[in-house]
Amino acid sequence: MSSDNMQNYLNKGIYGANQTKPDERQKYLGSLRERIYLSITIEQLSSMDYSTEVKKEIIQHPNNTLLFNGTVDIKDLNPYIKLSNQLNCSFRIVTDENAEKSTIGLVYVAPQAVNVDIIDVAEKYPNSDKKIEKEIIKKKSFLKKFFS
Repeated sequence: MSSDNMQNYLNKGIYGANQTKPDERQKYLGSLRERIYLSITIEQLSSMDYSTEVKKEIIQHPNNTLLFNGTVDIKDLNPYIKLSNQLNCSFRIVTDENAEKSTIGLVYVAPQAVNVDIIDVAEKYPNSDKKIEKEIIKKKSFLKKFFS
């Protein structure tokens, strides 16, 4: 075995196999940009309900997988988990270091490249009438209820 082959073999054993596009994999919960049909950021998940948009994508492109960021509050993910169960869509909650560093909360991915140009839900569905802002419940103090 030549010294280059030996060094490559040792590096692979120590550091693991080389990974393609590690920055992309970190951003998109372990997947690649070319495999994504739809993405929703953590901020979008917590402020808007995009269930109808996700449902459209699952119906248009069946037999793919929803990836959820494990750092997102479960109350924000519940509608999408229920939707995936209703539509028999597989899903996975990603809790590794990719999830901790990513700003993406949900991605709908294929096992192979699909090369969709626009994947952000707000750009892909800009005129969606069904977007409902989630209500932020503010508890008023006892006195504010009477004086406001």
